[in-house]
Amino acid sequence: MNWIEILGYAASVLVAVSLTMSSLARLRALNLLGSSAFAVYGFLVGAYPVMAVNGFIAVVNVVYLLRMQPGRSEAFELLALQRPENSYLRRFLDFHLDDIRRFFPDFDPVLPEDAQPVFILRDMMPVGLVVCRRDDDSTLDVLLDYVIPSDRDFQCARYFYRSWSEVLDCAGVCRFKARGETEQHRGYLQKMGFAAVAGGQGTEFERTA
Repeated sequence: MNWIEILGYAASVLVAVSLTMSSLARLRALNLLGSSAFAVYGFLVGAYPVMAVNGFIAVVNVVYLLRMQPGRSEAFELLALQRPENSYLRRFLDFHLDDIRRFFPDFDPVLPEDAQPVFILRDMMPVGLVVCRRDDDSTLDVLLDYVIPSDRDFQCARYFYRSWSEVLDCAGVCRFKARGETEQHRGYLQKMGFAAVAGGQGTEFERTA
C-alpha cells in the first residue's frame, strides 16, 4: 500500500467519523478535513470528478464554519417564559431529559415556582434552555444551562451571558452561581468564565454577571 492509498483511506475514515458527530461544528470541521483529503486524492489519481465534488464540499464546510465564528453566526434571541409550568417547556424538558441528566444528574424537571426559564433561539429555533432563580439580592442561581447536541459550539452560551439582563429580573444582580456536577460541565463552566468557589468541594462555581 502506497501513501496515496493511505490518503484515500484516511479521507474515508474522516468523512465517516464526521457523520457520527452530534455537534454541528465538529461535524463540519471533520468533514472539511475529509473532503479536502479526498480532493487531493482525486487529483493525485486523476479522478477529477472526485476532486471537483469534494473540493466543492470543502468550500461549503468552510463557509458554514466561518458563519459559526463569534460575531458572524445566525440570529440569536432570548425568550423568557412567565410560567415554569408552560406546556412547551414541559415537553422540551421531557424530550431532552436523558441528555440533560448526562450533565445535570440531579436535575428535577419539576421547576420551582420562582424559576426563571429562558429559551435560547437560533434562527427562531429553540436550541437551548437556561433556568435561573434568585438566590439572594445579588445572585442568580443557574439551575440548568442546556443546549441541544447539534448546537454545542458555545455561541448559545456566550449570547446568553451577554444578553441575559434584557429578559431576566436583574435588579441588583452582580453574579451567577452554578454547580458543576460532572467533569464535562465543570470544564464548560470554566470556559464560560466561572471560577470554582473556595471551600465549595470543587462543584460550586461563580462568575461576575
